[in-house]
Amino acid sequence: MEFNSVLRRYFSLFLISALSLYLELAVIRWLGAEIRLLAYSKNLVLLAAFLGLAIGFSLVNRKRSGNGSDTRFTFPALWGVFAILVVAFALVSVSRPIFYPGGGDEFLWNVADLSFWLSLALFIASILVFFLICMFLFIPLGQAVGEAMAQHAPIQAYIVNIMASLAGVWVFSLVSYLQTPPVVWFGLGLAGMALYYYGLRRLTGFTVGIFAVSLLVIHFFGQGLPSSGDTLHRTVWSPYNRLDLTEVSYNRAEDGQKVSLGYLLDVQQTFHQAALDLSSQRIQALRQEGETLRADTTEQTSAAYSLPYRLVIPNSRVLVVGSGMGNDVAAALRFSMGPIDAVEIDPQILKLGQELHPEQPYSNPKVRLVNDDARSFFRTTQEEYDLVVFALLDSHTLLSGMSSVRLDSYVYTLESLTLVHGLLSQNGIVSITFATNEWIEERLGRMVSQVFGADQVYFTHGILGTTFVAGPLSASRLAAENLQAWQPDPAYASLPLTTDDWPYLYLRQSSIPAGYIQALLVIGLACLAIIARSYPEALKPDWHFWLLGAAFLLIEFKSVTELALLFGTTWFVNSLAISGVLLMALGANLFVLRVPRVHLGWAYGLLFASLLLGYVLPLEVFAGLPATIKALASMLLLSLPLLFAGVIFSESLRRAGETARPLASNFSGSAVGGLLEYGSLLWGVKSLYILGLLLYLGALVNARLHKLV
Repeated sequence: MEFNSVLRRYFSLFLISALSLYLELAVIRWLGAEIRLLAYSKNLVLLAAFLGLAIGFSLVNRKRSGNGSDTRFTFPALWGVFAILVVAFALVSVSRPIFYPGGGDEFLWNVADLSFWLSLALFIASILVFFLICMFLFIPLGQAVGEAMAQHAPIQAYIVNIMASLAGVWVFSLVSYLQTPPVVWFGLGLAGMALYYYGLRRLTGFTVGIFAVSLLVIHFFGQGLPSSGDTLHRTVWSPYNRLDLTEVSYNRAEDGQKVSLGYLLDVQQTFHQAALDLSSQRIQALRQEGETLRADTTEQTSAAYSLPYRLVIPNSRVLVVGSGMGNDVAAALRFSMGPIDAVEIDPQILKLGQELHPEQPYSNPKVRLVNDDARSFFRTTQEEYDLVVFALLDSHTLLSGMSSVRLDSYVYTLESLTLVHGLLSQNGIVSITFATNEWIEERLGRMVSQVFGADQVYFTHGILGTTFVAGPLSASRLAAENLQAWQPDPAYASLPLTTDDWPYLYLRQSSIPAGYIQALLVIGLACLAIIARSYPEALKPDWHFWLLGAAFLLIEFKSVTELALLFGTTWFVNSLAISGVLLMALGANLFVLRVPRVHLGWAYGLLFASLLLGYVLPLEVFAGLPATIKALASMLLLSLPLLFAGVIFSESLRRAGETARPLASNFSGSAVGGLLEYGSLLWGVKSLYILGLLLYLGALVNARLHKLV
């Protein structure tokens, strides 16, 4: 009976809290896949969600005083507008270049060639529209959570909120693991919202109708092009990307029969890679059929993929990172390489390669498939390789909404290349092919030269992009493959090289791109005007909780980024990192619940000590430890600040005696903390420790002024 009583008492709070975080993760991921510009700006979507939640929490006290309306039931209409807007924008912009004015500051794939001012206007307009609609979408969710928490004692309510948030993360991790499409993600989320409204006796036919229609729209219009005739079009969802597959074929002149050459794969609706039959048999067949142009193109492409394998002897042990659907592995097999380790982070891309690549390279017994992050594999493998091939390894998305780091950022750092150097046999060779611009090419050349020695680095330009080769090669081999000694360009002398602390390969300098600064300024002014007019309560925060929120999010961002560095930039590590943050908060709350009163002065002291320890102690000190001990020690180092910060927040919440205003202040502070995360682009990831420490110092000063410490 007691359990049933507790369940009934907290069920509504648990449900809406879990749904808030679940829908936040789903919206961030969906927008990044459908609106390609937001794949590079997921953190802005997160900030919009935080700001919406903050406004929602701030409305709780207004409603209770009888001066405000209940926004909780506006969610269905807002959701309908949001879903249709996203689908419509995606349909209009599919496979089109994106608008971005900062090409000189940051490299993005497939950017429209427009004037700066037109690009800037379209960029800001796109960002602003989706930022505002996301903010409005999360206002009713924030108020719903705030109303539910206000019915309980602060600490108990916060504990339930954290436990529910963990459930939300794990459920979304499950649907990601199962590689389900968005209609499943949102189907579960909207079913939960319907259950929430049913519990309040406010579930209407209008709500059910909007939810049903929106899911139908997402299902039928969010699946890319339909198959037409004999040409296959297929959309699948991996834990990282929306993948659109299109068959490449032609009709044979002599009999009109369709001949398949392979498949093209789009990621986030722009070209990413191909799975092609590049064998000599296919080239010969094309020539026999009179397809001379196709044969020439196929032969050139085959030669480009084959370049690294012409530099080593048959039966060499090979590592291919970013193996994708298998073109590089197929080339290795054509040159009798083996054994071959093929590493690919995206399990769905591997599956598609196994299923569809015309040469079936992944079915060869010489090939061992590894579904992992390349950097993680470099750190954990015990093998030695004669050839390491970076197989056009690049990314079209950020690691998560909690970082400015892209999925491939930690693969292209000096520390990563040093690990690769350690994997090579005595005469081993590394090959890096990248479709790049001038300054990224220069950066890669300088990095390879610094790690492998300037006298052993060569390059060539080809149909796939720029290929760098490092290793002992004879003059005859260099001449045969048209490889030239690489020399740095003095014009790029000030170009920063990427490191684990500054892993921003796609940024030209240590700076925040001007386009983002201008967009953030416009967003800030628009939000300030909207909030001042309609939600003035949100502009009157409790500064202690506001500063705690800003600082906590910075430390959370830093922890997610560094955990990705330690264990790989996989979706599962990202989920574990968010879960770890919530578990630290849960532990802090349980501790505060058992202790009559926490001395905040001591808690702040331990927090500052843990932040300084994390800043001065490099994670490399754990490198020589056994894997399990290394994992536990590094996670403890990264998590300690979050634990002490959680204790401070929970004790402060208990003393406040309410949840609505403190959490509203905390979320609005978190939104600003998310903006400060851009400081890592200027000063590196470690700088977030210092920024967080300064914010916590401000919170301590505020607490002393109000005699809380």
